[in-house]
Amino acid sequence: MSRVGVAEAVRAAVRTSDLDERTWCPSVAMRLFGGVVDVAYCLDESEHARRVAAGVGAVTQRGVLDALMGLPVGLPVAVHDLSERERHLLQRVPHGVVDYDGRNVVRRAVAPLSVRFAMVTARSWREGLRKAGQFAPFCARAMLLPATPSDVDDACAQASFYGVGVCVFESGRLRMLVDPQPYVRHQHSAAQWRFAEEVYRQVMASANGAGVVVAE
Repeated sequence: MSRVGVAEAVRAAVRTSDLDERTWCPSVAMRLFGGVVDVAYCLDESEHARRVAAGVGAVTQRGVLDALMGLPVGLPVAVHDLSERERHLLQRVPHGVVDYDGRNVVRRAVAPLSVRFAMVTARSWREGLRKAGQFAPFCARAMLLPATPSDVDDACAQASFYGVGVCVFESGRLRMLVDPQPYVRHQHSAAQWRFAEEVYRQVMASANGAGVVVAE
């Protein structure tokens, strides 16, 4: 699948999934869940600038993010009010993630971006459903196929049921068979935050010329 075709498919799918194109960055190819996927995201410019100034990169440790989620942003919390595990984790994070003076801890970090869309490429719609399903907790998603499936009615029905868009790029033209459903977040979790941090890590690596980065 050509990169031009993938990029065109992402733009088309984002438009049909009711996302304002002015609010997201160009898609970036990265390795997530064991495969390469194109991700469209919206960078939190203020948080990104704050991290750059503080020399802080992505925060991907799940335990640290769990502990951070229990803290208000920008407000001091007495260290003795934290659990032993929280104290152990937060005392060791870089300055800029939290401020820690021995008595109080202040959370500074928030998610550096929000992921708006994921486009997976697949040889069949069943493979596409499996790959796209991994992104269901995090963002809107769609699959890009190399040709119209022979069982296209079944493919479209299944994809529509799960809210997954279906694009076909053949003979140099893009066809949208199923529009992706907009993503609705029902809860905030450390897993969602960690996903955003991993995307941020790879976006920063790509910006520095490293290309597609293999996730840790």
